[in-house]
Amino acid sequence: MPARHSNKTRRPRSGGSSPTTSRAHNSALGFYGYTVGDVMSRPAITVLPSDPLRLACARLSQRRISGLPVVNARGRPVGVLSQKDVVRLLHEKAGLSLPGGIFDLLLDAEESGRSDLLPACRAALDNTDVRAAMTSKPVTIESRATIEEAIRLLMRRRVNRLPVLRNGKLVGIVTRHDLLSGLGPGSPTA
Repeated sequence: MPARHSNKTRRPRSGGSSPTTSRAHNSALGFYGYTVGDVMSRPAITVLPSDPLRLACARLSQRRISGLPVVNARGRPVGVLSQKDVVRLLHEKAGLSLPGGIFDLLLDAEESGRSDLLPACRAALDNTDVRAAMTSKPVTIESRATIEEAIRLLMRRRVNRLPVLRNGKLVGIVTRHDLLSGLGPGSPTA
């Protein structure tokens, strides 16, 4: 009786090769033999456009991520929210100086002499929905795309993350970090 495969077993992309043959082929090609579906993070942590920005920031902080897809009620991506988007909104709504780095953020309230800066930022997070800060029309990629295609798309569109789709539905996210960590120890090719 043939062994049963778990959900984590990769199916061959084409040609009817077995998973073992496919793995050997991928190994010979190095990291570029893999698809986005092989290296993406799943499930993608998401928010709705109508969610409060504070909720989105809490998810970013708790998961230690710098951005996430924004999906509609059907789970389809309608935007991406990044830390940069949040800082930009806080600049517009609360007067936060646009930082050159983390130390600028930490020193801004103290050096500006504005004791109201932190409460103003908190109020902006509480009173603003994700829709107001997100980047609309996200750049996405299909799960069957190659790693090379993902790298080229990230570079060409100058984005840090790509929501990953399968038949138009969000199935994960691939980031520059996911792609770079695939080149080191513990990667799919190691």
